[in-house]
Amino acid sequence: MAHDAVIERWPVARRGGRARYALGVAVLAAVYYGAAQIGVELNFVGPVAAIVWPPVGVGIAFLYLRGLSYWPGVLAGDLLANDYSALPLSSAAGQTFGNVLEVLVAVVLIRRLVPGGAPLESRRGLAGLLVAFAAGTAVSATIGATSLWLGGVVPADSVATVWRTWWLGDFCGALIVVPLALAWAQPPQRWWRSRRTLEAAVVLVAVAALSDFASRSHRPVVYLMFPALIWAALRFGQRGATLAVAIAVSVTLWNTSHLVGPFVFRSIDRSVLNTQLFVTVSALSTLVLAAVMSERSELARGLRASRARLVKAGDVERRRLERNLHDGAQQRLTWLAVDLSHAAERARESPEQAASLFEDAEKKLELAIAELRELAHGIHPAVLTDLGLGSAIRSVALRSTIPINVIEVPAGRVDESAEAAAYYVFAEAVTNAQKHSRASSIGVRATAGPRTVRIEVVDDGVGGATDAAGSGLQGLRDRVQAAGGAFEVESISGRGTRIVAVIPMSDARSRVGRPRPGWRPNRSERREP
Repeated sequence: MAHDAVIERWPVARRGGRARYALGVAVLAAVYYGAAQIGVELNFVGPVAAIVWPPVGVGIAFLYLRGLSYWPGVLAGDLLANDYSALPLSSAAGQTFGNVLEVLVAVVLIRRLVPGGAPLESRRGLAGLLVAFAAGTAVSATIGATSLWLGGVVPADSVATVWRTWWLGDFCGALIVVPLALAWAQPPQRWWRSRRTLEAAVVLVAVAALSDFASRSHRPVVYLMFPALIWAALRFGQRGATLAVAIAVSVTLWNTSHLVGPFVFRSIDRSVLNTQLFVTVSALSTLVLAAVMSERSELARGLRASRARLVKAGDVERRRLERNLHDGAQQRLTWLAVDLSHAAERARESPEQAASLFEDAEKKLELAIAELRELAHGIHPAVLTDLGLGSAIRSVALRSTIPINVIEVPAGRVDESAEAAAYYVFAEAVTNAQKHSRASSIGVRATAGPRTVRIEVVDDGVGGATDAAGSGLQGLRDRVQAAGGAFEVESISGRGTRIVAVIPMSDARSRVGRPRPGWRPNRSERREP
């Protein structure tokens, strides 16, 4: 991910010495203070709250990328940014405490809610980022508004309005600055220096021009800037989306703070609220679209890699079958044909030897059939074709070296392709458990819904299984995803392994009921015959 390498580097920088750490704190304090001055310039509310407060984004981004130990930089920057001529010392101190705490809370929550370290590359990661922003900024708004009330800066009946303005202002600041910093934490890819540079320049100019036109006019034309924002997100992903949003928001805030545009009303509260809501909606819309595009690109890359692995695995298996057929059953059948020809000639010459000759041929034919059956074993079991998924699972359970609790299986037949995919997930999961898990029991539940077949296999073994490159689980993931399904592996060391696959049915017809949620295998559950 773009910022993962930066996250990994900060401990090395810390070990580089106190001088480098002190420099990092100083840089953070200076950038935080500079961002605060920008927030003041773009503000027409006064010292109690801002339309957009960029320093919170600076603090969150820096501490997320470099480490929580740099929090003194946030403290120093906020102390420098306070307007002590307009605020009592106690209120200013309360504000600073709340601002430092909001940054720490937001960073901790991002790392907890987005453990993969890629907040912008999926809708789930973006949702975790937004929850962290909302919680952290609520802390600052609560402490700050309370400090202003206790210091006599605002009356009690204005606390709610100040809290809302403060919270939305900090939230907007984080929403603009943090994604921008995360997306540009690494140098741009090579294509930014290619032919697409001209397109990128055109997009950014279009964003700036449309934003300026829309935010200067009192007519309802603000929506004109959204096509340019969509263009930036679709064509240039996270970097294009975050940069376009920053430009659009900056132009809009500049015009609004100079009392120009559709967000300027006689009521300051109404002006601030409408501006903040516009900033939030435009940024969220663009970031969500960029996250969807990242997911789509990642899915496409995964499917291409999966397809290549499937083709390679198919070629390897085909060559294995060809070799085994040629060296085994084919040779045996060829010799059997020769033996039968010789037996026919000898039978004509010595009819009394015919019985023994054909008995010998029968034995060789049985051997050839056994070899062919051995080759066919595992390709597509006959019990699956004849009796369906439920019977195939029970057949494997009877032969398993580890007790298998068959909790539930489909009562009737379902889509054949979905049955085959579900069976191979089950068979491979059981094989892996027998080889590696040291489990004492395995639980399996297979159910069919209106459009999907769901199979879940859980063991109580040592865990630690992964679907790394070349593993059997990766092959299962490829098979399920090639069928348009979803595959999940949950394997914690010491706590067993859980494998879940959801496979779509081509005929989309249900013959059995839905599964019960929350199932886990239990040793006390009776094993079905």
